[in-house]
Amino acid sequence: MSAFWDSWRKEIIRGATLFCGVLVIGFFVHYVVGRGRQVVGTNLPAALRDLRSQFDPDGGGGPRTTGATWTYRAKIAPQQWVWIHNTRGSITVDPAKADSLQITAVKTYSSSDTASVHLVAVPYDGGIAVCAVWPGNDGSCRPGKDVRSGRTHGNDVAVDFTVRLPPRVRLGAMTQIGDVHVKGVSAPLFVGTVSGDLDAETTQGPVSAFSVNGNVRVRMRAFGDTGAVSVVTVNGSVTAELPSRLDADVEAKTINGSITTDYPLTVTGRFTSHTLKGTVGGGGRDVHITTVNGSVTLKKAI
Repeated sequence: MSAFWDSWRKEIIRGATLFCGVLVIGFFVHYVVGRGRQVVGTNLPAALRDLRSQFDPDGGGGPRTTGATWTYRAKIAPQQWVWIHNTRGSITVDPAKADSLQITAVKTYSSSDTASVHLVAVPYDGGIAVCAVWPGNDGSCRPGKDVRSGRTHGNDVAVDFTVRLPPRVRLGAMTQIGDVHVKGVSAPLFVGTVSGDLDAETTQGPVSAFSVNGNVRVRMRAFGDTGAVSVVTVNGSVTAELPSRLDADVEAKTINGSITTDYPLTVTGRFTSHTLKGTVGGGGRDVHITTVNGSVTLKKAI
């Protein structure tokens, strides 16, 4: 998680500063209880909505032109990783029927040169890393959570990835400005975006999902290996659908929003914060769900 934030700390510094300011407001309101409902119910959401003006998903708006399609295919074994690193643009992942990975990337632009953004695929011992590289990057593309894809300032090119992922292949998918949608996969996930919605589902978790400005939904039917579940956003709601038979230590928090759960856990807190914390089943696996401005829903996956 720390590597993910560190890799884009310059891009999200404005959102983080606003977040800290909101926390100060929240604590002040908690102290001045008489005005708590007014400030938390009205001022806090309004302040956090300003996060959307910190990031521009459309690259300035206006008509966009579609460039050529880039395609990559490769055989990949179960339990290996596919890492997709993007900066501006969406990532959509669907299941493949065989052991062949297929990735397509489409560039769109308003006025910038699409040749300024390079698409790179790098096989390695543990899988494959694929990157959209903007000017200012050191040219490297590698697996992991801390890859920098360059800066988009003054460059309106966007890259939208579509991935066909073979069964039991692990996925890391990150973008800075854009949505991430993952469905029908069957291995652990690490997915994240700075400004965009995130929707991810797998038959075998765990899942780590992060956003700053967007709603987050994760769904898993079972856990394929050990590891904590972490679902985090700042400005948006969180929905986590976990196995109905769950052994975990669960903690969920929100400052401005409600918490609902299908599991036998108690929600506490009034006015400026709500917290859910407890053990489900035999415990042992950590499940952390956090937002600042938004509701938290913890459901049993059907």
